Amino acid sequence: MFNFSSQIDAMKTFIIGITLILASTILGFIWISIGLFALVVHTIGPIWGPIALGGLFLLPILIYFGLRLLPQNRRKRKQSAIDEAFNNSTVGSISRLIDTLSATSPVLATVAAIAAGFVATRFPQFLPMFSQIVLAFGEELQLHKVRRTEKKARQAKADYERTVNNPSPPDVEPVNKRRRKTPDMY
Repeated sequence: MFNFSSQIDAMKTFIIGITLILASTILGFIWISIGLFALVVHTIGPIWGPIALGGLFLLPILIYFGLRLLPQNRRKRKQSAIDEAFNNSTVGSISRLIDTLSATSPVLATVAAIAAGFVATRFPQFLPMFSQIVLAFGEELQLHKVRRTEKKARQAKADYERTVNNPSPPDVEPVNKRRRKTPDMY
């Protein structure tokens, strides 16, 4: 039977524990801030100390916004917006579809492009869903190739280790050769 009182007690202890941890962290930060403030006021002075401390706290924010305003970031954001718009368009969806499946099979890529063209003309609202399904299928095919080659490599390594670690003795003939021999008549 499900005991609600023990569940509520466990939840209360969890909430109390989290609250106490957060409260002690906040108090620690407050004491560190008070110590820093006293140190800066003592070393720099009562006017320039708080200004320097505030500038020190604002410095990471200013660096972040300064880096965001650089022209190269604007170009990257603009290019990423253009790429995203292209990928969301009909031509972009079909292009990604062909690129993904062309590595697997050109015939499969052609069939998928024809099907995507049909879906785009008749049911354009389903094209992104169709594109995602075919892209997932193409990625799965590529992963299947990788898994197959990894399996062959593991099998070849196991065969090699088996033959290296357990070579047959040189003076013993294999069983199948002994059975094929005709017995010598004396």
